[in-house]
Amino acid sequence: MGETHAKQRVMRVLIVDDDPLFRLGVAAALADDDQLEFILSEAGDGEAALTLIASEDPAVVLLDLNMPRLDGHAVTRLVKERWPHVRVIVLTGSDSAEDRRRAEQAGVDAFVEKRQLGETQLSALIASI
Repeated sequence: MGETHAKQRVMRVLIVDDDPLFRLGVAAALADDDQLEFILSEAGDGEAALTLIASEDPAVVLLDLNMPRLDGHAVTRLVKERWPHVRVIVLTGSDSAEDRRRAEQAGVDAFVEKRQLGETQLSALIASI
C-alpha cells in the first residue's frame, strides 16, 4: 500500500534572471521537489525584483548578477539593507573571482555558478540557508 507523504514546508521564492528560459528551468527543477513546496515569482531585471520583494516578501531570492537596469550586486545590497531577513542566492554564468568577491561583500548567502547547477541540489541549498 503506497502512502503519499505531504510536503513539509512551503517557501516563497523569487527567481530573478533576464533569461526567461533559465527562469522556467529553475521553476521546473523546484517543482519536482518532494520535501518542499515552492510558491514562485519571477522577475526579468533588478528593478522588477525590488518591486516584487516589497510586495511579496519572499524567503529566498535566486538572483543573476548580469542583468539590465539594475545588476545583481546592486540588488543584493538593497535587499540586505531593506529586507535583511530575505536570503539571496546568486545563480550566475560568471566564474569571475571579482564577481564572487563583490557578491560576498554585498551580503549574498550563497553563490552558485550556473554550470554547477546540475551538481547542486538547488532545493536542498534553499532549505539550508
